[in-house]
Amino acid sequence: MKMKNLKLTFLTMIALIVLFYGCTKKTEPTLTTTNTSQNDQTGSTEADDALSDVNSYISNKIGGGSNARVAAYNLPCGVVGVDSTIDSATGIKTYNMYYGNQTPCGYKYKSGQISFALQNGTAFNNANAVFSIKFTNYSVEVKATGSTVTLSGTIYVTNINGGYIWQAVTASKTITHKLRGTINITYANNVTRPKNYFQRRTWVSSNGDWTGLSFSVAGDTAVGTYTNVFETGLTYDGGYTYNTQLITPFTWSNCGVTYAGPYVLEVGEAKMNITGLSVTAYIDIKAGYYVNYKNSQSTPSPSNDCLTNAYQITLEYGSKTSTSYQLY
Repeated sequence: MKMKNLKLTFLTMIALIVLFYGCTKKTEPTLTTTNTSQNDQTGSTEADDALSDVNSYISNKIGGGSNARVAAYNLPCGVVGVDSTIDSATGIKTYNMYYGNQTPCGYKYKSGQISFALQNGTAFNNANAVFSIKFTNYSVEVKATGSTVTLSGTIYVTNINGGYIWQAVTASKTITHKLRGTINITYANNVTRPKNYFQRRTWVSSNGDWTGLSFSVAGDTAVGTYTNVFETGLTYDGGYTYNTQLITPFTWSNCGVTYAGPYVLEVGEAKMNITGLSVTAYIDIKAGYYVNYKNSQSTPSPSNDCLTNAYQITLEYGSKTSTSYQLY
């Protein structure tokens, strides 16, 4: 099931704030707030879109989850073909989704291949079933700029409790996926950076109906003294080691009256820690604020409901700290 606007938009928000630009010495990075076309979270955003495509195909095509809400399942945007192969030695069936850049997806073109296959279990909806998602030269191009980001690597997903995503509503199930794996992201300037996934994603309905459906993302490992880490890697600029914690899971709730939503990010806190420096450096982003953008004199305040429309952003580098707000 792919629900419009149910995206990890806080990753895009992190992407607007880049710590290390114009560094002449690796020990003396500069704190800036430059908005660039490609940055530390560009690859994560594209990977999340692709994971949503795979979940949609598994739940609605393989798992038959249309639930009469659509006449037929439509392939995700950019997918021009799907086939499957069976390994004669292992018997593992692999589904291959091919993207073609002839058809635009919003402001992007997509190309390459994503393959997914059961590695453990007899069906995707089995409890503790494990399936792999492999990216092979999966590229996303921004139409306006021509800049391209390319993903390669494999993520493994464990279906902890079993079930298809749509069964969070129809069967009142809690659907939980654990993600592990590494994606190598190649940017337009041919710089390649790894990202390691340690995530737990949960779908649940509070009232057994689409209106009660929510989706949350939590960190699922510890790195040294850092807990609830959901991503590690190297920064786009400078190659600094970082980890991103989800201090509070990010949770989107259905604020509409049908399955279509809209889904609003009501609560969550992410903290991107840059490690290996002589000073403390991080970006802290809290979701759940309400900003009256029509009144520039109003004070942003925590909302944590369907009125939520903004993040509170705190940047710290050594003795320098700043706080601002950004609309979703």
